[in-house]
Amino acid sequence: MTILKIAALSSLIMTVALAGCSSGTYGPTQHADQMSKAEYQPHNSDYVPNYRTSTSIGSVMTTPDGSTVYTFDKDQLGKSNCYADCARKWPPVIATDTSQPYGRMTLADRDGGERQWAYDGKPLYTYAEDNMHGDVKGENAGNVWHVVR
Repeated sequence: MTILKIAALSSLIMTVALAGCSSGTYGPTQHADQMSKAEYQPHNSDYVPNYRTSTSIGSVMTTPDGSTVYTFDKDQLGKSNCYADCARKWPPVIATDTSQPYGRMTLADRDGGERQWAYDGKPLYTYAEDNMHGDVKGENAGNVWHVVR
């Protein structure tokens, strides 16, 4: 068997294995700028396992539905500083009530009692202007927003 065939078979096996891990019950996929109500709609998602996709800037972490995940330099470890207008543009990735930290994935408390997924203690967000899977339009926005690689 050639190396190319082995690589293709390995990719197929990995794709099938990851698809089997999916519960298919994820939060809303609508971005904040597409909503009619005044309050932001957080991205509710579970991270078992972490998801990744290839983009124009390389492999990045995503939510299970394919939204690129970002961190914010103005956050503190384990604490978000992105609310109101900020959260409308950068929806936080909210954990479910039953989510548990694992590996490098932790949970950060938000004002109002919600918990937000964090990576190495840094709260995670999506970007409202990323319209398609693999979009990384928020990379280095304002020199404070960064894709999780």
